[in-house]
Amino acid sequence: MSTIQPEQNKTLQAGTINFLNYFLSKGPIEKVVTDSKEAAAFTKAHIPFEAASKFRQQLGGVFTTYEQILSIPGIDHKTIEELTHHVRKLDLRKLEALSPKTTWNNQVEAFINGPECLELLVEEIKKAQRYIHFSVMLFFNDTSGTMVSEALLDALSRGVQVRLMVDFGVTAIGYEKSLQVGDFQKIADRLTSAGCKIVNTFHNCYPKDEWPQKRKELKEKGVPESTLCLQDYVQEEYLVDLNVINHRKFMVIDGKTSIVGSLNIGDQYTYDTPVQQDNPQGVPREEGEWQDGCFRIRGAAAQSLNEVFAFQWTVLGGDVYKPGDSFYQSDEDLNFGREECTIISSFPGNPVNLIQQYYLSLISYAGDEAVIINPYLIDQAFWDELKSLPPEQAGRITICNPLYVNDHLTNRPAVKSNMYKPFENGVSFFDYSHTGRFSHWKISYDKRANAVFHGSYNINERSACHDFELGVLVKGKEFASSTKNLIDGHLAVSKEIKDSSLFFKYPLLHPSTYANLVTKKFT
Repeated sequence: MSTIQPEQNKTLQAGTINFLNYFLSKGPIEKVVTDSKEAAAFTKAHIPFEAASKFRQQLGGVFTTYEQILSIPGIDHKTIEELTHHVRKLDLRKLEALSPKTTWNNQVEAFINGPECLELLVEEIKKAQRYIHFSVMLFFNDTSGTMVSEALLDALSRGVQVRLMVDFGVTAIGYEKSLQVGDFQKIADRLTSAGCKIVNTFHNCYPKDEWPQKRKELKEKGVPESTLCLQDYVQEEYLVDLNVINHRKFMVIDGKTSIVGSLNIGDQYTYDTPVQQDNPQGVPREEGEWQDGCFRIRGAAAQSLNEVFAFQWTVLGGDVYKPGDSFYQSDEDLNFGREECTIISSFPGNPVNLIQQYYLSLISYAGDEAVIINPYLIDQAFWDELKSLPPEQAGRITICNPLYVNDHLTNRPAVKSNMYKPFENGVSFFDYSHTGRFSHWKISYDKRANAVFHGSYNINERSACHDFELGVLVKGKEFASSTKNLIDGHLAVSKEIKDSSLFFKYPLLHPSTYANLVTKKFT
């Protein structure tokens, strides 16, 4: 058997990385990769799961280079080379479509709260020269929605291609009992008249009896087989449209700039409150303003995000385009900075949810301080893992959640019913409700790995099982440090819980526990 050096055969090395990442994320390899029984058996027999998982989390949660795999403690190079030999025989196209996408030398900046984020969105749209690809769940017809739509209209007038995915149906509900702000159709009509291409993601699936014929038509139009295979998984999960939501929030501009975060477009998220001297980050002042954020990424991460966008866009009936075509690539040198960015996406019908597995790995193997800020903590797999941690491990974990000021009624009973044991073991808990406002921010910090994860993913059953989600794992010491300062600011205005009596020692004695169990899968 020939020896495969790290500098040789990049495609094969990438396949081995994907194969091992999927194995360590508890992915069903034999279901995803045809004729992989022998390779899967070899991996189970020769790669010690716990040791490799712990080492992977030490590096940030995802293997991104072949050299990292060669450095797994207790495994010699010969074993990895033999694994690579097994992988060489396999068709890995479907696995590649499912796997995280990593790029290097990106420049990443974190933005927080309405004024900063709104200014960023408008500023970057104004810079667009060729195209904008924008995916968001909610796009409200309010002040900030108008500002963003006006910027898009201006871009269209300059000849910029704009593709936009929005959930018309969920947006229509509006907020604060106002259906008028949910009238995205009014915005959509103006954008469409100006040449914008729009897909309504309220319909993410096709009726089961229609999917075989629709699949054939999409393939004839040029939709890649790897994309259709991903939609096959979604179709298996499909019950009704309302049960499958595109919850992703990201934008790609000219193949070089990306915006990824947890923001929707609307005054709750991107409010236009003037930034004052004592309020440099535009901290929310009103109940209707939520704390939230996003990352701006300059660099090759845009190419990975373009592939994610193309999958959903083309399969839902948008025009077929190839992200690899020169028009969608940047002419500039994409070495903007020093950050490594890994795009991780998930969707309904996942063989395994890679974002959920990232969070479980983070709390299981955190070797130093780990902070998780999330508006919803309603995923029982997360709680079961947290409750299993020994005190030494539990003491490294900090969680922040808007416990009492929350738009999901079962968040509070879920937290109260599950947090007692983790708290007693040493997990720190901060309640953002002390501010009187809601935090929609979804971010985690891993001190040991100098890594930050941010995106649309909620730690609940919907994100784990029913929604399209996306996030970016950013590794880089300077960026992690600067983002930790923002996180510390968030914790500083929250209330640290000091008394375990806030949580239910005996959850089954509390009626709200049962309400959570019945409704946890719904928003």
